[in-house]
Amino acid sequence: MGHHPSADEDFHRLIDSIYESALDVTAMPAALGLFSSYTDTDSPHYLVWDKLSGQARLGVTPHGCFSAQGTHVPEGLHALANLPARTLAVAHAGDGEDEAPWRAPAHGADLEQGIRLLDTAEVCVLMGGTSRDGRQGAGFGGTDASACRSRRLARVLPHWARAARMQQRNFELSGLAALGLAGLDSLDFGVMVLQADMRVRYANIWAEALVQADSQLALENGVLTAHDPNLHVTLHKLLERAMHPRSGEAAAGSWMHITSGGQPVPIIVLPLVARQPVEGPWQLPFAMVLMGNSESRSVLDTSVLTSLFGLSRKESIVAIRLAAGETLNEIAEREFISPHTVRVHIRDILRKTGTHRQSELVRLLHLLPGVALERAGTPRGGRASI
Repeated sequence: MGHHPSADEDFHRLIDSIYESALDVTAMPAALGLFSSYTDTDSPHYLVWDKLSGQARLGVTPHGCFSAQGTHVPEGLHALANLPARTLAVAHAGDGEDEAPWRAPAHGADLEQGIRLLDTAEVCVLMGGTSRDGRQGAGFGGTDASACRSRRLARVLPHWARAARMQQRNFELSGLAALGLAGLDSLDFGVMVLQADMRVRYANIWAEALVQADSQLALENGVLTAHDPNLHVTLHKLLERAMHPRSGEAAAGSWMHITSGGQPVPIIVLPLVARQPVEGPWQLPFAMVLMGNSESRSVLDTSVLTSLFGLSRKESIVAIRLAAGETLNEIAEREFISPHTVRVHIRDILRKTGTHRQSELVRLLHLLPGVALERAGTPRGGRASI
């Protein structure tokens, strides 16, 4: 004879499914199906209602998921948002998971009118369904059907409420992450986040394009590799310095990399420390690698530096040549001035830009936007904050 699952087995299978659905929306229809069977509920609905826009963000039935961005949300789910949904009362009666920190409604009346699992200033998460009057389900029978259903609802619904909070937090974090990544993709220089072993945890569009176009660099199985041994050693040293700076040493480094196409690409490595560090075994040191896009940097002209820092035209030219990797003597030769005069210009540039060393100045110049701010409305000679 086949083995029939007990009520406890059904309950734990349902709870596992509920929390799985909090992490993966596609698992929600299956969870609602198990909920329907376990609580003897017809047509269970789950709805995330956006209060600000007045529309559903997500609607779920045992037959599938519906969203405002994709499939049309059925009218029945929209109607659920207009019902007088009641708040899930939490009494914290006990610490055990099987204890019910919730007042069970008579015959599931609250569920029929919609239960508010989560209510914030922005969203309301509702759940609804109807009882199977006069019908028998697994574990239901005789005159005890109503009381048994109420006990099962009281046992399960607090888990739905907890899962709803988890789900909304995941939605929020995913949305913020998507916005952040979209912003990094809009930059005109490469951004990478690396571990100490050169494993790439993130790369924006420009970083991927720069690596793909350079035969000296490659992304192999998620690891940044340099075919040139000298470049490989240099990158490792820059990462080590950024992640584990020595006493009195700046926790950053830069390197002018000449690509296989002969283009100079500045590589700047900075420490990456979260404002709220992750505690525990998952915390790893990371570094952010900025890879300059030399094509976009070519539009950086003297008016940009004049607008931002009040540099003279000659000072701006000297600064731009420094950013391009030219030495002091090369600048003197190209500009027909003495090396002493170049040093004086560099001293004044450092003072006006608030930097203290040429390496700091070069990093700053590589991060400047490739647009003439004067043409965007900043008056000539004015100072603008970054």
